[in-house]
Amino acid sequence: MRLGFVTDIHGNLHALRAALAVLHDVDEVICLGDIVDLGPEPAAVIDLLRERGIRCVRGNHDTIDEYPELPFLDDIERWTEHVLDDERRAWLAGLPEALRVEANGHRLLAVHASPRALTEGLYAETPEETLRAWCVEPFDVMVCGHTHVQTIRRLDGRYFVNVGSTSTPFAKLPTAGKPPVVLPWAECGVITLGERIAIELREVAFDLDAFFDAVDASGMPHAKSFKRQWRR
Repeated sequence: MRLGFVTDIHGNLHALRAALAVLHDVDEVICLGDIVDLGPEPAAVIDLLRERGIRCVRGNHDTIDEYPELPFLDDIERWTEHVLDDERRAWLAGLPEALRVEANGHRLLAVHASPRALTEGLYAETPEETLRAWCVEPFDVMVCGHTHVQTIRRLDGRYFVNVGSTSTPFAKLPTAGKPPVVLPWAECGVITLGERIAIELREVAFDLDAFFDAVDASGMPHAKSFKRQWRR
């Protein structure tokens, strides 16, 4: 069984479409959360995921209630809350925090950030004791997003996979108080549960100019500052 993963779409319809096109060779696509917020087309992204019948887990941005301290981020969250109707917000709030898949004797656990929390990320530097603490249920591979940086770890025969961000992959982990440098492509992943587990981390280009046009047309606050984050 071949599973495709998108994550941290953040209202970027152009990146989502590009990632889904490159995942044409999988049996199922799963979304790992952070579907909305920090992007210009949250409703359209929700509608496309639902139209395609893509199973999703809930990310920390999807309840639209983080109320971040930075005015830049809070203004965009309040705008996202305003442009989404009650039905779409209820759909987001009702998403599960985890999905499980079993195939060919392998067990996969799909979460947004970690099995313990929606904001506890998987990094290259995550201590082994933390990874072991996540193993509260049996799995052979855990797959997540949240950090916007692709990572693969292996410990005690288990894989821990971070597929990055479909919308805004970071060149490196951002420094506190400084905006991230965003790479101009969409990230996604494929995990094959066959005789053995195979993992692919993928990147695909999308039309950045068309995305920026969507940002300008949306009325999203701080559009100019938002666009300056991308590396061209």
